[in-house]
Amino acid sequence: TRFNEELRRAERHIKFDVDALARAACDSVGRHLNDLASIAKLAEGGFNRILQVTFNDGYAVLARLHYKTTVPRHHTVASEAATLALLHAHRVPVPKVFAYPPDQTNAVGAGYMLLEKLEGTPLSDQWFSMDTKTRVKVMRQIVDMERRFMSIQFPASGSLYHHRDLHSSQHFIPVSDDIVVGPTAQHEWWYRERASLKVDRGPCKSSSRNAYIH
Repeated sequence: TRFNEELRRAERHIKFDVDALARAACDSVGRHLNDLASIAKLAEGGFNRILQVTFNDGYAVLARLHYKTTVPRHHTVASEAATLALLHAHRVPVPKVFAYPPDQTNAVGAGYMLLEKLEGTPLSDQWFSMDTKTRVKVMRQIVDMERRFMSIQFPASGSLYHHRDLHSSQHFIPVSDDIVVGPTAQHEWWYRERASLKVDRGPCKSSSRNAYIH
């Protein structure tokens, strides 16, 4: 018997409107609903289920649906979107965010994010068939990407958001014209009863040049 299997399944159960998700995916990339070919599950993780929305010409969009255990729902989705936007602006090869509602109060009925599907083959499918020279080349590319995002400087510790996604009463510190550092969206600060605690979750100014972003 698997440990807590019934509980784990309940945590990953997502009830959502498939037609509404299809419309949202089409709207996000300027496609007509008649162009939609299929919606299929691609993968599952610890906090999300990934669906692939494919159009008749083969173009695909990824829809990431968040489990009920993803907390804080508003801050987590909004922070992920802003973090990807900032990395993309710094030429780090991450998928573009096409659309997202910060919470579950939307037509789909669940928190979701629509993302660009990056072309390519998973490294895990090729690694063991590569020669040493190719592996070294790949590792240098990975180090270069890490150097790019590790060199980004922040004025405070916390989580990143688009300014529009924070309530007017929430404290924030600007990073750019659109991106700000706001309260942490780190799961441990909001898990179960911790969400009700009246504690300062940031942002926290740092004396160092590179503040930590969750």
